[in-house]
Amino acid sequence: MRNVFITTVAAMAISTAAFAEDTVTKVTPTVAAPVLSGAVTLDFAETAAGKTAGTMGVELDINAGSLATVDLDFKATDGNALTLDTWTVGTTVGAFGVAVGDDNGLMPTTTADAAADGTLTVPAMTESVQVTIGAASVAVGLSDYTTDVTEVSNLQGAYTIDAGIVDVTASVDYNRTSENYVFGGEFAGLDLGAVTAGGMMTYDNDADLFAYESTVGVSGFTAYINGTDVDALQNVGGEWTTDLDTGLTFTAGANYDTDAQDLTPRAGLSFNF
Repeated sequence: MRNVFITTVAAMAISTAAFAEDTVTKVTPTVAAPVLSGAVTLDFAETAAGKTAGTMGVELDINAGSLATVDLDFKATDGNALTLDTWTVGTTVGAFGVAVGDDNGLMPTTTADAAADGTLTVPAMTESVQVTIGAASVAVGLSDYTTDVTEVSNLQGAYTIDAGIVDVTASVDYNRTSENYVFGGEFAGLDLGAVTAGGMMTYDNDADLFAYESTVGVSGFTAYINGTDVDALQNVGGEWTTDLDTGLTFTAGANYDTDAQDLTPRAGLSFNF
């Protein structure tokens, strides 16, 4: 009788567990689908020969993010193949993030219409590994990750402070080969009412060169002024952006080189999707 009772209880327990398993709703993790966006651009600008030339381009961006983040940016111009311009693959958990890619530099970059019109010292960093913990970031540049991932070209670090009315970032780059340091600083988002202001600077230790750029923005218009301690005023320029229709953006701007006394206008249309 005792064995029969034990067998009956065991059978009831197995049946109950099986029934509970059947009634529990199984939840399948939701994976965010990649987001495809892009633009077809038609830009007109003055060439070195003093002519106005047009360039048609295509940009495709693939972004996917949940636990992992993937950002792939493709570009092509008329007559040229579509190529991968920049890429980043990484993940963020809470305040900790890690990313691998070729667009992870931490130094200030110019807001001028082209790098040729900028005065900041921007150390080159191709593929790199970037680690972020809260407001601090460190990037390790790789000389050629396809050949040797242990060959380090440069190191960069940055720290951002939220000062309330403005965000302030201090950064530094160390080149392992030349042993040169480039220091950077930036403030952004200074609200002056109708105008938002920002500024950035770099100091190249070996070249003993200080460079700066200041910006203001208002109602779709952004203006900049830049120079160095050797040539205090080199470029003045700006760009105005407006949405003409859904997905259609018009931009117009110009840069004035004070040394060459040369005004370079430009305009463009962008069909975004």
